[in-house]
Amino acid sequence: MDPALETTPRIFVNIASYRDTECQWTVRDLFDKAANPERIFVGLCWQFVPGDDDDCFEVETRPDQVRRIDFHAKESRGVCWARNKVQSLWESEEFTLQIDSHMRFVEGWDEILLDMYADCPSERSILTTYPIPYVPPNTLSSPSIVTIIPKYFDKHGVLMFRSEGKGINQAPEKPTPTSYIAAGFLFGPGQLIEDVPYDPFIYFQGEEITLAARLWTHGWDLFTPNKHVIYHDYTNRPNRIRHWKDDRDWGKLNQLSMKRVRHVLGMEISTDKDVLKDIDQYSLGTTRPLAEYEEFSNINFKERKINGTVALEPPPPASDTAKDQRHQVFKAIYEQNGWGNAETVSGDGSTIAQTKPIREALPKLFKDLGIETLADAGCGDVNWLGDITKGLRLYLGFDIVAELLNKNRDKFKDRKNHFFAEADIVIDVLANSDAILCRDCMTHMTYGEAKDTLRKFKQSGSTYLIATSHAMGQNTEVNAGGWYPMNLTGFPYRLPQPMHVINEGLAQTSKTLGVWKLADIEIC
Repeated sequence: MDPALETTPRIFVNIASYRDTECQWTVRDLFDKAANPERIFVGLCWQFVPGDDDDCFEVETRPDQVRRIDFHAKESRGVCWARNKVQSLWESEEFTLQIDSHMRFVEGWDEILLDMYADCPSERSILTTYPIPYVPPNTLSSPSIVTIIPKYFDKHGVLMFRSEGKGINQAPEKPTPTSYIAAGFLFGPGQLIEDVPYDPFIYFQGEEITLAARLWTHGWDLFTPNKHVIYHDYTNRPNRIRHWKDDRDWGKLNQLSMKRVRHVLGMEISTDKDVLKDIDQYSLGTTRPLAEYEEFSNINFKERKINGTVALEPPPPASDTAKDQRHQVFKAIYEQNGWGNAETVSGDGSTIAQTKPIREALPKLFKDLGIETLADAGCGDVNWLGDITKGLRLYLGFDIVAELLNKNRDKFKDRKNHFFAEADIVIDVLANSDAILCRDCMTHMTYGEAKDTLRKFKQSGSTYLIATSHAMGQNTEVNAGGWYPMNLTGFPYRLPQPMHVINEGLAQTSKTLGVWKLADIEIC
């Protein structure tokens, strides 16, 4: 080794970025805050749409120390695929730090990490934990020490995690052993890249538990840092685009990934060649058996046990409890502007610009079908629909968030044809209307909730349903408040083909407003 590097070892920073405007500031901050920026080399997998994502490249920092591999966003196969690509840029730097593309650093972070590593008991030690939050551009949380804790096995058999933090004044003297890793903060010798290359066939969920088991069985020891180093942006920024919103085949990738996770962890044996692609390159190690990892972590993968007790994802709550949960979820989204759009709390899909095609098409549809009374199921803040509803004989706006409805009443107080009422459309029957409009609402529900909603719509006796449906969408179960590209004609809904379709005109999606006669809909 070069004598200079014995005192100043190099650090390879591994970043996968998907259309993220924060990445450029992450790179700048990591160099600005490093005690010795000359030793830092960044490997960056940029996934972007040329022309559309120019705002991701407004600043460039130390280009001679940043190695890039670029892909059009449509080529991306998910985060683990991208992290695998970044690892090809490693040039034998002594240490590696894997982070996400939206991070901030403390002063002297490189020296702090190296000092903590020196306090670990072996040369095959890895420092990892969930970083504490920051809000862009630079609002930082108070320093704390975070520990990763297993929560339950989800319905796919993937072990999910939570975290616990404690004040920096309670930090132990040295890093403490852990069984788990955080993919957004992983620091150790560069040799781990050769020993345990990233599995590009894991899509997202399951990334951390499979990597933890692979590292441990390859002889790597995991430690929770005892000093605060970096921050992570957990907010839902307006300009933040996720891969699964762009790629309509993400559901297929995810299903294969879930099966691969279960196979790697010995939960089930797969013979599917798509699931097992290149599996020998990304399997468990032979230095220590999986059974020892399970004993060390108090996890039993086959039996879905944590600390000797079966720990499965709780089933969705029923009746009033479920209603309270939905109310809390959507109230929090409203109060925190959870969709992250500056124009409307209803999110990016409800801006004036985004809704131009449907705002132009709906008046003609209403006229052709004789729609004079409209029930808006999940009305939000009526940002885009307001100019259309003033021409109706009666507009009824329903939402689960009472505070939002009060604002709507004040906003439309001069319109005598507008009325707003609190309703949980999953369990409440709406007023009989010429049509029920349900745009971008059932897409945030579980299968059961969406099917119950459709039943309630039918019970209302209304004539038409106008609802969001992605013609090429992949129906994927989510928790309340999640999102997927709902296809109402696909399983498990199986609605007939709509009698009318309004294409929303969005690039790279098949999002539409479909129109059905409610009398023609049967929900099994």
